[in-house]
Amino acid sequence: MRSGRKKVGLALGGGSARGFAHIGVLKVLEEAGISAEIVAGSSMGAVVGSLYCAGVPLSVMERLATYSRRGLWTDWTFPRMGLLAGDRLEQLLLLLTRRKTFQALDRCFAAVACDLCSGKKVVIRDGVVARAVRASAAIPGIFRPVEDGEKVLVDGSVVERVPAPTARELGADIVIAVDVGLYLTNQKPQHLLDVISQSLDVLQRDLCRYTLDEADIVIRPELQEIAPGHFHRAAEAIRAGEEAARKELPHIRKILCGKEHHAQVT
Repeated sequence: MRSGRKKVGLALGGGSARGFAHIGVLKVLEEAGISAEIVAGSSMGAVVGSLYCAGVPLSVMERLATYSRRGLWTDWTFPRMGLLAGDRLEQLLLLLTRRKTFQALDRCFAAVACDLCSGKKVVIRDGVVARAVRASAAIPGIFRPVEDGEKVLVDGSVVERVPAPTARELGADIVIAVDVGLYLTNQKPQHLLDVISQSLDVLQRDLCRYTLDEADIVIRPELQEIAPGHFHRAAEAIRAGEEAARKELPHIRKILCGKEHHAQVT
């Protein structure tokens, strides 16, 4: 006879500005008393996930997302490997996470990146969190890649846009995935970020189906009207995340109760 609470894991996907919806999802889960012990993030999911695991209040995240100007984290550079250097984003993350290492976080956290040299997924769980998240959020062509020894690291969404498999690999018994992207519509891209993000979406259609198979439940905020570069619409994205999470709460509670009951009787 085995007992014990099952570990809940969150898989927060990439989607640039759409990723602000993660804040809304986390708000609803927190209000419902649902706590995740494991968080895996790709790209913007890694940004939000790292702040959450570092203990940054969701109210602070919401204010930063809603009222901060893009200049806070953009630093244009000579485009040898990316239009943005990424140093300013890393400095912001260092400030917000208080320079924490992975070992100092409140929960188990992993940032997913892609090594351009090998084409393989890289799950980062050691060192300074801000540096790892900077690598996970390095959208190809937009941010300069992060060089780590022989590795050249870029956005984790290239290999695992919604890192449900990684959350499972980290030991999560129940995986709640948040998918904020992949809208292939007739909407014309308005910005270079839109062009690159929508191109990645096309390439990731089949891959995303595979990664979501590892999730017990998938929360999909309605974000069709918000383009990847619409950082000025953070408040709308957050509300969409809240609405989607509330709709799924009964399903989440049912799965949690079912898994707990199974753990007690098997």
